Amino acid sequence: MVAYNYQEPTKQFTQELRFNGSENLALKNGFKVVLDANAYNGRYFIKDNKKWIHNIAALRRQLCIYDDNVVEEMGYDVATYYKTH
Repeated sequence: MVAYNYQEPTKQFTQELRFNGSENLALKNGFKVVLDANAYNGRYFIKDNKKWIHNIAALRRQLCIYDDNVVEEMGYDVATYYKTH
């Protein structure tokens, strides 16, 4: 009988991830993917303890925030968003 390898499904899952254009842009800019069941699409991207922003207008609406400084204070990378979009 062969022992079940609990590491293998996780490895296979991360290798099979499909990324959209914004996610590929995050990876290109050095952000790392973090799998999180509570995040949008089950993952988020982080670099230097700041989260990647896919769409700042949608994020502000979702959080009911209209000031980029507050978004930045919440741990999102506003500067990189404007440099790359």
